[in-house]
Amino acid sequence: MVDDRLDDSMPRREAERQKSRLGFILFAVYMVGYAFFTLAGTFFKDVLMLRVGGLNLGVVSGMLIIVSAIAIAVLYNWFAGKMEAQ
Repeated sequence: MVDDRLDDSMPRREAERQKSRLGFILFAVYMVGYAFFTLAGTFFKDVLMLRVGGLNLGVVSGMLIIVSAIAIAVLYNWFAGKMEAQ
């Protein structure tokens, strides 16, 4: 059994650095979207009460936040797999 902690090769460190950078960027994108959602819910409640497809905008944007978190996780996993394969 090989201990991955002992594999400190340059390509592995570079892949880890790239994955960390990608994770930070995707997290920042998500946090900006979540901050807008939270601020809108706090200060612009009237906007979130608008009807979109039979639902209010608050419900639609809340579901969008949840779906975007899943999409970001899938995107990160896909890119991280590609980086490790190189």
